[in-house]
Amino acid sequence: MLGRIFTVGGYTLLSRLTGFARDIMLAAILGAGPVADAFFVALRLPNHFRAIFAEGAFNAAWVPAYAHVHGEKGEAAAHLFADRIFTLLLASQVLLLVVAWLFMPQAMSILAPGFSEDAEQRKLAIELTRITFPYLLLITLVTLYGGMLNVMQRFASAAAASIFLNVAMMMTLAVAVWFPTAGHAAAWGVLISGFLQYFLLAGDLARHGGLPRFAPLKLDEDVRGFFKALGPATLGSMGTQVALFADTIIATFLPAGALSALYYADRLNQLPIGVIGIAIGTVLLPEMSRRITANDLDGAMKAQRRAFDFTLLFSIPFVAAFLTVPDAIMRALFARGAFSKADA
Repeated sequence: MLGRIFTVGGYTLLSRLTGFARDIMLAAILGAGPVADAFFVALRLPNHFRAIFAEGAFNAAWVPAYAHVHGEKGEAAAHLFADRIFTLLLASQVLLLVVAWLFMPQAMSILAPGFSEDAEQRKLAIELTRITFPYLLLITLVTLYGGMLNVMQRFASAAAASIFLNVAMMMTLAVAVWFPTAGHAAAWGVLISGFLQYFLLAGDLARHGGLPRFAPLKLDEDVRGFFKALGPATLGSMGTQVALFADTIIATFLPAGALSALYYADRLNQLPIGVIGIAIGTVLLPEMSRRITANDLDGAMKAQRRAFDFTLLFSIPFVAAFLTVPDAIMRALFARGAFSKADA
């Protein structure tokens, strides 16, 4: 278990390091002005939905359900189950994408009402969000494939996928002069990364387990069980995301740069969450699902206790640093180019 945690944690750490390199470029090129705020709204909206419907609720319900079917009924039944969930997932995401594209101005009035006072910023935010929103469809499929690979005890590609987001954004920001604004360059980087992540996970799954295919929709026992787990998981994931939606709404009424300040402050918070919490949780979920399916309840509880121990141990250095020198960390990371010391 510890070896798998270090595999996921290592790739997650690399993702966070390249993420900081990406954010340093964002800060230096975009700064903390109106264009930056418009881009961060465009980045937040699909990511909020992703956290609710993909990496949050969907993953929490999908991995145990797929592990249970795979362990109890065999590989053929697991493939059929994956095919049906894939069909439902793709259809729902395509529908959501079409609705988002058509009603983006109305959605922006609700989710970023403060932009209504600046017609140009509102127009830019709508345009950038229409570019980034298809990322949600792609990353939802990545979550589906990643959950299947995790049940197969293959963690590397799913853990490494987010690195593509950082690399793609840095590449488009490097040629930002070719885009209407640097915000457009960053938004296209988000979308390109979605395709790169999809092809990475799809390739790995095609080699080792077979990609899900379209299947006739049937609410059999396994699919019903999945949706019974998905409902509570969705409600659980929504709490944090609703609070973050509220942050976004309130920040749009504040002076230019408020959204950017929230984003960069949260980046520090996300480092231990990603390197420690997500890494351990990614390994623990299929491990416990496998043990519970095998009726090894003692082994499942032992794995959970070890995970708690590792989490507490690895978190202490981050807590100490963020409590003692947060100002020095923020200035060292971001205070350059268009991002001033006052912004930091």
